[in-house]
Amino acid sequence: MKQQLIDRLAQSSKPLVLSGAGIVGETVLAFCRQRGWPVAAVCDGSIKVAGTDFHGYTVIHTADLGQHFDDALVLISVAAIKDVVDLLHSQGLDDWIAAGPLLEDIDTRQDAAEVDFRKFSIESCILCHQGFLEPEKVFLRSVDIIITERCSLKCKDCSNLMQYYEEPRNVPLDLIYQSIDALCSLTDEIMELRVIGGDAFMNKEWPKVVDRLIGEPKVKRVVIYTNGAIVPKEEQATLLGHPKVMTVVTDYGALSRNMAPLKTYFDRHAIPHRILTMDSWLDCASIEKHNRTPEENLNVYQECCAKNMLSLSDGKLFRCPFAANADRLAAVPDIPGDYVNILADSSSSGEMALRREIKDYVLNKDYLDICDYCKGRPLSGDEVTPAVQTAKPLPYVKYHRSENNHE
Repeated sequence: MKQQLIDRLAQSSKPLVLSGAGIVGETVLAFCRQRGWPVAAVCDGSIKVAGTDFHGYTVIHTADLGQHFDDALVLISVAAIKDVVDLLHSQGLDDWIAAGPLLEDIDTRQDAAEVDFRKFSIESCILCHQGFLEPEKVFLRSVDIIITERCSLKCKDCSNLMQYYEEPRNVPLDLIYQSIDALCSLTDEIMELRVIGGDAFMNKEWPKVVDRLIGEPKVKRVVIYTNGAIVPKEEQATLLGHPKVMTVVTDYGALSRNMAPLKTYFDRHAIPHRILTMDSWLDCASIEKHNRTPEENLNVYQECCAKNMLSLSDGKLFRCPFAANADRLAAVPDIPGDYVNILADSSSSGEMALRREIKDYVLNKDYLDICDYCKGRPLSGDEVTPAVQTAKPLPYVKYHRSENNHE
């Protein structure tokens, strides 16, 4: 397949446009230059990246590509390939190539405690393109599994809505296992399953969850999210050091009170990890009914940067963490079309129907009714200072589950 793509690129007479002005895009651009293929332009789906310089190219916003080219061959070098394909199709640009197969010879093994993000991004792109190019498969790029509502911080602008939980609890282990088993039985491959809360380490049974996921062959990567407040026990280092596992830590400065010993712990045990620092957050954490029209909610959904962050909550698969946690909080009505209940029917006929439902939900969902309760999460949205703490849970309206009026 790789040679077929190379031949197609070499023989095309159309302008070649590189989609993706990021780490993978750099690698693909170098690939093109090594072979003497002239790249006419570079585009990117982020409005923040549009207009910036990328190795001598002024980046075009992908949504505006049709204004620059009547026809082009677009080489897609981002993991979110479906978003790009849909955006190109809306502009009449349907000639594209997934760059993932061109990258398959690159060694993406991690050989140091600090994760090489270039290798990580390339591996993600390869796996996502493989899944997209096999339409008969039920492939999920990334799924957050909520194992706790508890967090060591109380950030008032948390996009996962932790600031609203009055009595946060851990999800029962048997329900977590049941949800994992059901999801894996209904899918062919999950590139990344992200263990989250709150703070995943706040649930003392997190090692059992991670061990279960390591043993699941359909899950290719397990990522644990924490905030630098908790250092795992020494006997848990072997689990965290498994080659299938990565720990992502968000560093909030003084609030991440155990960051220094946590780094030492990672280095001492050669645990694959990545440390993130946040200069700003998107202002997207309020819960309120906006009474938008369906067309307005469609626009909110299309511009949302989190619409493909699938979240698994008590056996229900949601498109985003806002929807999952708003449902947990009873802050929105129970709207079955906004999620897939993967625990609904374990019979063989029911399983086939659920597989089709998941695939349709992931590939064809236009918007969620829950979107009307969300401010929206576009990359170009308003920003707030991250990790500002609140002394007590924030108030919110709890909507009845059987009707649209509220308490």
